[in-house]
Amino acid sequence: MPTAIQREAQAIKSEARKILLIVVIISLLIYAFTGTAQVSPEQTGLVIRFGRVVQTRKPGLYWGLPWPIDRVVRIPTGVSHSLEVKDFNLDPEHVSSQQAALRQNIRFRTLPPATLSALANPHLVTGDMNVIHLDMQVVYQITNPVDYYEAAGDVSNMSETNVQQIARRVLANALMQAVANMEVMNVLSEGQTAIKYRVHEIARRQFKQLKLGIDISQPNSIRITTCRVPTSLQEVFNNVTTAQEANRYLKNTAQADRKQLLNEAQAQVAQIRTEAETYSQTTIRQAQGNAKRFKALIAEYHAQGEVVRDRLRYEKLAELAPYLKAPTVYTVPNSQGSQRLVITIPGEPE
Repeated sequence: MPTAIQREAQAIKSEARKILLIVVIISLLIYAFTGTAQVSPEQTGLVIRFGRVVQTRKPGLYWGLPWPIDRVVRIPTGVSHSLEVKDFNLDPEHVSSQQAALRQNIRFRTLPPATLSALANPHLVTGDMNVIHLDMQVVYQITNPVDYYEAAGDVSNMSETNVQQIARRVLANALMQAVANMEVMNVLSEGQTAIKYRVHEIARRQFKQLKLGIDISQPNSIRITTCRVPTSLQEVFNNVTTAQEANRYLKNTAQADRKQLLNEAQAQVAQIRTEAETYSQTTIRQAQGNAKRFKALIAEYHAQGEVVRDRLRYEKLAELAPYLKAPTVYTVPNSQGSQRLVITIPGEPE
């Protein structure tokens, strides 16, 4: 028969087994819950099973296989992200070789030392061989979470993954291509809009080719934060800008004067054309009236020629009488023995 000590030892062992069983059950429950994940509304969940994406999850609670079988990575697809492009990370040896080649160009031999030293830094070089400082801020969205995850590498810090590093290089390359085909004064003024459109076009195409899973929705998502020439060249560019402003003012003034002169000339042309049309219509109406009266007179003359001739003669005499001296009226015999009336108008008109 077991003693009291043995019974107490058995009771302790029984309690220990119960406690151990409870611990095991709790541990199993906790382990089972490692397969759950909450995906917020601005996120897309990727179910990673042994390092491969096997499923995408919409916002909500997900229940999957426990760790280390399944793991849920939350990709922020519902929010916008931004990148700053400031340094182009050019290889120093490449920069040195490039500047050595530029110095062999006859156009650079006459430049001051400050300009040549500015070219030694990895800044943007414009199409007319000038140096410019230009920084960008780009807003992008994650459009394909699977491609983004596969390209990102370590996703413990979503704000700085391989995708962001590659995207910066792509944007820097696109910016170099855009600026390389433009003159520096154009870059400093109205050409910045063209730069944004060009960078947007190149970057979107390369993002798609590289399968980064990101996209830039529109050119306005690109903002140029800094655009200036090196400090050593600022005075020269200020003088050029002043000259361009003066040229623009003179051009605008000349265009305004030209427009005013054209308006005045067009008004004169319109007046002359109106007067000419009026004169033409009046002359045509007079000619038509004279033609109508002449036709009527011809018809009357064919009917009563002698009477018409006398009437025309007397009408003309009556018309000229106020301007002439008194006429002399007499008769002369004709070859048939009858008398013919003759009217003589002496002297010159008064």
